[in-house]
Amino acid sequence: MTQGVAQPRIGYVLKMFPRLSETFILNEILELERQGLHLHIFSLKRPADSACDGESSRVQAPITYLPERIHREPIRIVRAQCGVFRRYGRAYLAALWHVLQGRELRSLVRGLRRFCQTCCLVHEMGEIEHLHAHFATDPTRLASWANLICKIPYSVTTHAKDLYQGDRVNSPGLHYKLNLARFIIANSQMSAEALRSGFKEQVSAPVHTIYNGVDLAAFERRREEPVEPLILSAGRLIEKKGFADLLGACELLKKWGTAFRCEIVGTGPLAEALQEQIRAGGLEKCVQLVGSLPHKKLRAYYQKARVFALPCVIAGDGDRDILPNVLKEAMAIGAPVVTTRLPGIEELVTHGDNGLLTPPGDREALATSLECLLTDAAMRERLAARARNTIEERFDSRHNFTLLKNLLMEATSLREPARAVKREGATRIAASEL
Repeated sequence: MTQGVAQPRIGYVLKMFPRLSETFILNEILELERQGLHLHIFSLKRPADSACDGESSRVQAPITYLPERIHREPIRIVRAQCGVFRRYGRAYLAALWHVLQGRELRSLVRGLRRFCQTCCLVHEMGEIEHLHAHFATDPTRLASWANLICKIPYSVTTHAKDLYQGDRVNSPGLHYKLNLARFIIANSQMSAEALRSGFKEQVSAPVHTIYNGVDLAAFERRREEPVEPLILSAGRLIEKKGFADLLGACELLKKWGTAFRCEIVGTGPLAEALQEQIRAGGLEKCVQLVGSLPHKKLRAYYQKARVFALPCVIAGDGDRDILPNVLKEAMAIGAPVVTTRLPGIEELVTHGDNGLLTPPGDREALATSLECLLTDAAMRERLAARARNTIEERFDSRHNFTLLKNLLMEATSLREPARAVKREGATRIAASEL
């Protein structure tokens, strides 16, 4: 970074920060800061994860928690409303009318709550020159409404849930929120192509593919294999992770007399159902639900795994995993992986080359692949070596997030001078944007 050159200040709009299940966002922020960007985090919610560890304490960016409920911080909200109205006048009224019409949110209460958060964001963002939202849901809604009010440019990183759950990738509401973005990030080629196809001619923002990366220094390849035949898995206990299929495969391994132990790290709404499946399958002695772990402890857990398994499926509501970070981390450390043959995942894992792929929902195929890796040391070594090469070549966080940094820098360089922006925002808002 060139000394003496003022760097733009970027506002990161997030639903909750920090969040244990979104360490990929934390890693992105840390890497961008390491590369010299000045960030300010705006979080719609306060953290709820008790297992969040000290990794987030390394973040240098100030964190502003926007008011979650109007009645909890009424003075702050009134001050923001008055300040934004005085400064932007008609643009404020036009954006409020847009919210009252319910074009994006059917719930007026929720719409007004998000509008109040938007006004606090605009009123309190100071010298922020660009907003970047993670997830094309409420964070992007706030960024787009801030753009309607004060013309601040914004960009968006999309993920799996905000695109595929409920087929949102094809929804007019999603296209509306993305319509004015300077650029859009997809974390897989599959998602990028789905966005471009869904947009047709409606959205002009360029779509870039930037993979969530792995800090190779933090995930060095292990030097020795563990002795114990441990199958490790990790993720939120939800349908798309396929943990029910993993337990079904464990029942088959037990039936076949294969020596193994399985541990699943994570919490979620299916915890009770999975625990009941463990009891019903007589797996209490060989399968354990570990619960949440701070990321630092999970990193150490990978060292103990002979095999890492994540048998993802497409959930009933369309939600799915694209490129799970835990797969990349396991591959970086040297734990051979078994996962499922799904679009997106196949951008990471090539069957027989750097991991094993099985059909989604096929418990017998999953059990067979797990047994192969548990018992074949030569295969484990071959797959692990090639998996590490894959991560180094295509999923190095420093390289990948440099691409994002360059896009953010370019976006800020395209912004109009501050006075012109304020004057434009205070006088009018284009009807075509509402």
